[in-house]
Parts: sequence; C-alpha cells; structure tokens
Amino acid sequence: MPAAQIFTILNHYTSRQELDPGFAVLDNSANERPDWFEYWPIRNFLRGETLHEEALYGFLSPRFTQKTNLSAAQVHAFAAADAGCADVILLSPSIHNSAYYLNVFKHGESQHPGLLKTAGGFFERIGRPTDLEELVSDSRNTVHSNYFLAKPRFWREWLAINEQLFAIAETPADELGQALRAPTAYRGGFGVQMKIFLMERIATWILTTDPGFVARVRDPFAARSRIYKLPVALACDALKIAYSTQRRGQYRDVFHLVSGLRRQLNWRIRVASLMGSGRIRPYLRTLRSYWADEPH
Repeated sequence: MPAAQIFTILNHYTSRQELDPGFAVLDNSANERPDWFEYWPIRNFLRGETLHEEALYGFLSPRFTQKTNLSAAQVHAFAAADAGCADVILLSPSIHNSAYYLNVFKHGESQHPGLLKTAGGFFERIGRPTDLEELVSDSRNTVHSNYFLAKPRFWREWLAINEQLFAIAETPADELGQALRAPTAYRGGFGVQMKIFLMERIATWILTTDPGFVARVRDPFAARSRIYKLPVALACDALKIAYSTQRRGQYRDVFHLVSGLRRQLNWRIRVASLMGSGRIRPYLRTLRSYWADEPH
C-alpha cells in the first residue's frame, strides 16, 4: 500500500509553525475565494493532481489536532492499520449533536434554517432526489468538517457532486444558487453562506446512499467536554443503526422518543454527576477517558 497523502490546509490566519509537521501542507494562504472556505484548495488539488488509485488522501483544517486530540503520527498509523481495506476513513470526533437527529441534514436545519429545503432542491436538481425527512445517518457514515481520508474513487464522486453545487452557486440568476449563497448563522454571526454547510454534508450523503463505498470509523464519540451529553447520544445512535439494519419501526419510534427527551435526560445526568452520584459519575469518567487517554 502507498503511504496516505494527508495535508493540513494552511489558511491566511495560521502560520506554518502552528501546523503538525507530520502532515503535508496545502497552501490556501492567498485566500482567493474565502466564500468557499476549504472547498477551494481541495477542489484545486483534486482537479490538478494525479492521484494514486490505492492511496488515501485527506485535507484537514489547521484545528484538526485541537478538535480531535489526534497527531499526524496517530492518523498515519490508523490509516496504515487498515491495510487498504476501506475506501474512506472517518476521523470526526464527538458527533453527539448530530446523533440526536435522524440525519445530518436535519441537524443542519436546526442550526441553519432553510438548509433542509435547499439541500432537497439541490439533490432534485442534479437528478439524485433524496427524501431528507427519512434519510438515516449514524456513526458509521457521519463526517464533520471534512475530517476524512479517502481513496480517489470516493474523492471523484465527492468532487463530481460538489462541482454541480459549485456551478449552481456561481450562477447569479439561479434561484437555487441564490439560496446557496444566502448567509446563515454561524458562531454568533452571519458570515458564512449556506453552500458551505451543504458541501460539508456531501461526504455523509454519499456514504448513506451508496453502499458501494466501505468506510472505517475511528472513535466518533471521543469528546473533550460536555461528556454528560454522550449517553443519550450513544443510545440515539444505536437506535438509528438498529433501524437502518433491521428496518423495524419500533427502533425509529424509540429513537424519536429518546431524542425528544434529550434535554431533560442530559440535565438529569449532568446534575447527578455534579452531585457525585456513584451511579453516574464512574460511567462519565470512563467516557471521558476515550479522549483524555489518547497519547500524542
């Protein structure tokens, strides 16, 4: 197997000295298209480079190590241990917020109102209609922040879908393009366009709709903080996996029940932990160890 080709994207507000030297550098410091964020340098690389068909490629943000507690050495070791079996390796940490929702698009709707309709219109436009009210995504296929490695055949599919998104968003008079360019809430402001949050969900959409791609997942519930949210998230994820694999309506019904009670359940778990409950605190300590015990 050829070595994985994993890049950190160098943006305009990060110095090279801040990057993990174990990753190669993909230079986006010129910031030519800030409205497309990380898609711009990834797009340029995939359109301009010749890829080795059996190699894994990844394009990670400068904050990858901070968000995942994973060094370049650990990522390379995990990729090497797969021995080429997977088409995609998922490295997203702490996916508990999306686990509470049936799929990542419904989660996105809760953060960016209008995303569900815009995404549905996009998939309809490109001839891949998808019922986003019924689609199920879970920890086996969920990608956050483009934190994944993939072989070229997956990247080609990913790029083909996103290039159609790009073309529509770049067309001024297109009504769907206007929806994609609409600013949406992000970190207390409205400086990011809707297209970015759709683009970041394309990898998950491919994995949930195309069983031809094999994914291997590193611990998706390793979390640095708010550990009290993990038990309910894990239960929701398990119910979604059960429903996806067995298609029994009871699993879906109980998922909606548990998800709907998440705030009350999370509050009770948090309070019990703060009060030193021996029935709660040891389990949360164990869940915390999945993050804290990661060596660098």
